[in-house]
This record gives sequence, structure tokens and C-alpha cells, in this order.
Amino acid sequence: MLSTHPCNSIDHPAEFLHHGSMPEEQQLITDRVNNALEQPQLLLWRYAQPAIIMGCSQRPTPEQQQRAAQQHLPIIRRGSGGGAVLAGPWMLSLSVFIPTDHPLAQLDLIKIFSWYEQIWLRALQSAGVDCKGVDKALIEHSKQVAKDQQVDWACYAALSHGEIVSPDGRKLVGLAQIRKRHCIALVSGLHLQPCDWPILSEVVVDDPTKGSVLASLNADVEQLSNACAEQRLEAILQHFCQTLPSETELLQWHRSNGD
Repeated sequence: MLSTHPCNSIDHPAEFLHHGSMPEEQQLITDRVNNALEQPQLLLWRYAQPAIIMGCSQRPTPEQQQRAAQQHLPIIRRGSGGGAVLAGPWMLSLSVFIPTDHPLAQLDLIKIFSWYEQIWLRALQSAGVDCKGVDKALIEHSKQVAKDQQVDWACYAALSHGEIVSPDGRKLVGLAQIRKRHCIALVSGLHLQPCDWPILSEVVVDDPTKGSVLASLNADVEQLSNACAEQRLEAILQHFCQTLPSETELLQWHRSNGD
């Protein structure tokens, strides 16, 4: 069951941070994008346990399913494109839902990603995380590196418009978009701490050594702020919420027998 609260009236947004599974989050995202909204909404999520999610164009094979089961990892597909992601307690997921009749929804793909990039940049930099946005040259270079290193199956191997990186170009925030009749969802994932890249590589391509390649292409909040990620989390969420349009509603999820 969901309730909403005005984003700009929340003093401690971390209190609205949901701790649940990836399938639960994906079901909530699906429900949001398939229903009409009156105002933009924000969902804050932390994963209670690890899971692998693959892009809508990636279909898990029986071999991948078996390797995931051996690691006790759920493996599911999402409604947006992109590559495979290993989510877990080290990742913060923020999803913004925008009604299709809202002015932001009229922006083209690159402009709406650029708008979201600025939201993330202000939130992270204000919280003491050293980072920057991306440009076309950096995006194209990252795609070539991912292809050359044979890790282009992973979402966090290459860059796209609107994403956030370390000063030396390692990925920090990944971004995906879902467009439906009633709603646009901008779904983003921030690495607070290092991901277990070898496990992701073992499950997806049966080669854990590709994990070291992915580790070299990524950064996290603890690395870039020289502080415990949990100490930065409240500030990141506060600045993020304050920078969103004032009419944005913060979603609060209450578990019930029907959820």
C-alpha cells in the first residue's frame, strides 16, 4: 500500500527509504508507470539482499539461471533497456515518475536525462561527493572500452546521457528510462559502496575474471567522499529531494498482507 507526502515538506527523507527486494521494487515501478499520476513522484529504495536484473532485451538463459541459483541470487528482467546489474545493499535506487502531461515529460530524451543529471550532480556534490556529468566524447569512449574488454553486457560497463561519473570518468550513477502512456519513469542506481563484480560476471558470462574489469570502470560514494557512505546518505537524499520540482510527492510504502 502506498501513500504520498510533499517532497519539500520532508525534513528527513531517509525515513522514507524502503528496504526490500528487487522483485518488490520492480513490481512497484511497474504499477506506477501503468497508472495515471497527478503529480511527479519519487521512490527511494535500498535492496535488502543481492539480486541480478537484466535489461528488457536480455533473456536469462538456463545456464545463467543455474549459476544464479548456485549463488542464491534471484535473476529477473526489467521494463527498461540496458545491461545486467547486480543490485544489493551497496546500491541506492531512486525512481522519479513523471506524468506524461507534465512539462518535463515534453522534453526529448537527451534533455530530460540532462535535467536528471543536474539533480544528481547537485545532490552528490552538496553532500561532499566528488563527481561530474558526462559528455558525448566520454560516452563514446566508454562504449568502445566496454566492447574491447568484452563487458558490454553489463549496464555499468559503459556510459549514457544523464549519468554521473568520478572525476576520472568511472561510473557512479546509472540511469534508465521507461515510457508508458500515462507516465515516464527515470530509474537510477547509485553505488554507495563497491559492488561484487566477480559474482555478476560469473553468473552472466561464466567468467568471474571480468569482475576486475568492471571494478576498474566504476566508482562509489565511499571512494569519492573519503567517508562512510551511510554518513553521506541523509545529505544526498535531502539535497536530491530539495532540488526536485516542488510539487513532487515522496512515496511511502506500507507492507500489508496484500503486498
